[in-house]
Parts: sequence; C-alpha cells; structure tokens
Amino acid sequence: MEEVENKAVEDKSVIKKTKRIGIYARKSKFTGKGNSIGNQVKSCKEYIKNHLINGEDEEILTVEIYEDEGISGKDIVSRPAMVRLISDVEHGKIQIIICYRLDRISRSVKDFSELVAKFTGYGVGFISVNEAFDTRTPMGRAMMYIASVFAQLERETIAERITDNMYSLAKKGHWLGGRTPLGFKSIKIEETDSTGRKRSRYCLETIEEEAGIVKILYYKYLELGSLTKLETYLMNNNYYTRSGKMYGRYTLKAILSNPVYCMAGKSVYKYLVEKGYGVYSEPGMFDGKRGLIAYNKNNCKAGGQRINNAKDWIIAAGEHSGIIEPEVWIKTQEIIKNNSGKSYRYPKTTGALLSGIVRCGKCGSFMRPKGGRKTVDGEKKYYYQCECKEKSRGNLCQMPNISGNILDKMVVSEILGLKERIITEYGYLQEVIEKARKNTDKKYEKDIIQKQIKEYGRQAESLIDALGKSRNENTTELILKKIDEITDIKNKLQKQYNEKQNKNIYNTDNFSYEAFALNIIHLKEETWKLIKPARQKDIIKMVVREIVWDGENAVIYPKCCQ
Repeated sequence: MEEVENKAVEDKSVIKKTKRIGIYARKSKFTGKGNSIGNQVKSCKEYIKNHLINGEDEEILTVEIYEDEGISGKDIVSRPAMVRLISDVEHGKIQIIICYRLDRISRSVKDFSELVAKFTGYGVGFISVNEAFDTRTPMGRAMMYIASVFAQLERETIAERITDNMYSLAKKGHWLGGRTPLGFKSIKIEETDSTGRKRSRYCLETIEEEAGIVKILYYKYLELGSLTKLETYLMNNNYYTRSGKMYGRYTLKAILSNPVYCMAGKSVYKYLVEKGYGVYSEPGMFDGKRGLIAYNKNNCKAGGQRINNAKDWIIAAGEHSGIIEPEVWIKTQEIIKNNSGKSYRYPKTTGALLSGIVRCGKCGSFMRPKGGRKTVDGEKKYYYQCECKEKSRGNLCQMPNISGNILDKMVVSEILGLKERIITEYGYLQEVIEKARKNTDKKYEKDIIQKQIKEYGRQAESLIDALGKSRNENTTELILKKIDEITDIKNKLQKQYNEKQNKNIYNTDNFSYEAFALNIIHLKEETWKLIKPARQKDIIKMVVREIVWDGENAVIYPKCCQ
C-alpha cells in the first residue's frame, strides 16, 4: 500500500489530476484484537488498492490517515481527528473519505446522516468498506436516503419519549430546573431508592421576602384592575425586579398568570379543568396546601419566548407551598382575560421616524411617539414623550415633550446635509460607492443561493419521506432518480456557495462606511419624499446611533462617529 501512497509517474503529461483520500479509523478502547485502528486502516487501504486504482496512470492517489484512539463515537466534536477531517473537507483537501464500518463515524443515525450530507455538500464521496456503502453510486445514495428516514424516525421517537417523560414527571410535581419564579428558590433533594441507589431531584422553596412582593402584586392588581396602573404604582413606590429593573407590563402579566403561586385547592382544580388546561395530578392532591407547577407553558423556539395554548400546558400539584389563595388567583385570571381586549398599545404614527432612537437626556429612557390632533391642512401632529415620565405619571421624570414633526424634519435635514462632510472628511470617492454597490449585489446573490439550497433540501426531504413509505419497486426507482437530480442541483449550489464563502466573498459587516455613504450620497431632498416611511426609518437607523433630547436641544450621534 506504500506504493499507492507514494505512487509516481515519470510521464507527467499523462497525469491529469490528483485524488486525495482520507481514511478515518476510531476505536473506543485499545485492544490488540478485533477491529483495532491498525486493522481498520489496513482494510481501507486494501479497498483503495482493489477498487480505486484502475490500472491507468490518469490519477495519482494521496492518502491521509485520521485516527481517534480510545475515544467514544457518541460526540463528534470531542474527537480531534474527526474535527481535523471535517476541517480538511471544508478547505477542499479531501475528495473521498473511507472508513471500515459505518459506526466508526457515529453510532447516532442522525449525526451520521447529517455528517454524510455535509460531506456531500462539499462534493466529497463517502465509502464504508464493511457495508459497501458508497455515496458515489446510486445504491450508495439510496442507502444514505434510507438512513435519513431512520434519522427522522429517531428524532420523532425521542420527541415522543420526552413528552412521555414530561407527563411522568408532572404526576410527581418535580421542579425541572431553569430560572426560578419570583418568590422561590430551587433546592436539591437527595434520596436512596429501594435498590440502594442514590437519586436526586429538585423542588421549589419559598423566599419569604419575595413572596411578600408577589402578594403585593396580586392584591394591588385586584385593587387597581389594570397592568398599566400597577406598573405606575410599582415605579412610584420603588419596587424593582431581581435584576434591578422596573417592572414592565409583560413581566407583570407573566407573574399574575403563573399557576406556580396558586394554592392547589378544589376550586382551582375545577377552574382549570373547565378552562381546558391539561391537569395531570389526581384531584386528591389538590389539598389547598401545595402549589402548582405548569410544564410546557413556554415555547422558546425561533423568534423568542412565546406562551403555548392553555390546552398544551401540563399542570400538576407541586411539592412546594402555594403563596396566593385559589379564589384570588382565579379572580386575577378573570380580570386579565376581560382586559385582554383593552391592552395598551402605542398609537400608530405613520409620520414618526425616530421611534427607538430618541432618548431622554435626564433618565435615559426612550421617548415614544404620541399622536395628537390634525391641523387644518390635514397634517397629523405628534410628539415624543419620555417613557419613564409617562409610566410614572411625571413623578420620576419631568422632561418636556418635543414636537415629532419638527424633530423628524431637523434630523432628516441633517442627514441629507452629511453628503459633503462624508466626501471631504472621510474621503469617500466614487470607487468606494461602486464597491458598496458590489457588496449589495453579493448580499442579494448570497440570499438567493441560500433560499434555493433550502428549497431543494425541502423537496429532497419530501421525497425521502415518500421513499420510506414506498412499497413498489418501480415507484422507488423513480423516487430515487428524482432525488438524485434534486440532490445533484443542491450539491452544485452548495459547492458554489462554499467556495465563495471560503474566499470571504460573502463576508460583509452589519454596518460599513461604504453602505453608509451609498445610502446618503445618492439621497436628495426631492427623492427623500418619494421613499416609503418604513424605508426612511431603515435609512435613519443605519446612519444614526441615537438622538438625545435634553429639553432644549437634540444632539445627533451618527454611527460613523461611535
């Protein structure tokens, strides 16, 4: 095999290209028997000799060995040789990867499928000697697709197992961890089971000082009947959250809606069942002493934390003591529900361009746009008001309001007047603007390619699902053919994207002086009026970091000067 690794051809005119092969071998524990690292590498070299050398001097082979000795296949990132192999693939140093057996790569079908898909995306073939698995052949690709079907099955099975486990834990009322609610801390309890094995679990324990604040929130809300009024009361009476911030309406609503504070009495059991909540504790556990725990309440998937529908909640009697009486908690929920249609919303002001940029020079709060009356000409008047001033009813801040119509026009005028300053002070010439145009084009190109790759991937996944359900040989053959076509297109796009990404062609900063110049230099007062308000806001936010109003003057801090 050393001849394979060091193969040389004297007539270099015959040599057309070099094929670089990576052999990956792994063993969890070193032994001198069985599939040792040496035996795995030897088998792979024999495969190369018998199958990848065609007897013609059209290709020269170079072989790189990647060995992970004494390392488990559970985690890919903890294996140094595997990490090095992936890096070499990404940098175009490897064209074919060979291993002795599939489980040398990973024992997880999901991880294996994703890793092979990554190799394929870079145009790298994958061969397993023991299973005759070769992604360069139709049968090899079919095997990969079937593996993907099993990966999907594994994911669904795990999700189902997690749900079942959640139901099991719910019946016991354990605290599963995470950020503890106001009024509680998490404590660890260690126990010994019937087999003598030590086990640990967590439960909530009351913090008396914070529990007192929780009671104030509930009883004051019943008295005031409004989240906005409760927010003002807390602000004026110096109540702050654990992190030292003022209570906001959304934080207050989350606390007042959380079943964890409610004592688990008979009346609340009836209320929860009637309202469609998922109650998974026996009625006898609602003894009026325990508190409640809600599982699956929050959905923290892409886009930020959201509250799941009540029917998806899993509510159980916990091991902790409740803080709020059932009747008080139920009445609080009814008021929140009745007020839901009256929730506070900032007035819509199509002319206000500086929301989220203007700050109060006294307290540092944002100044929010507030709508006013219309003039005889039909122009809508609006002003910016300090958020702290509004919420505290003027008790904590007395910053004068500022006319939004006047401030917006002044800021736009300043931005349009930056043209000469940009050219002279920062030296932006026409070629810089041209560079910015090219960067913009690259961004659009990148977005388009990413969307195409995602779409072809979605089509392939649909066909893979169909493949897993197919029982007809002819149908299976047609599906495989279509998958091959889609995968080939997707791989070419991925390869094109990877090549440009590796060359840093797509790398652009979130903010650049070139883009800053491009947006401003080409703007004129007459064209500004033709731009939609939403786009005007985008341009202003790109140029301006913040505007500070001190009651007499507004100071603009552009991003290029930060």
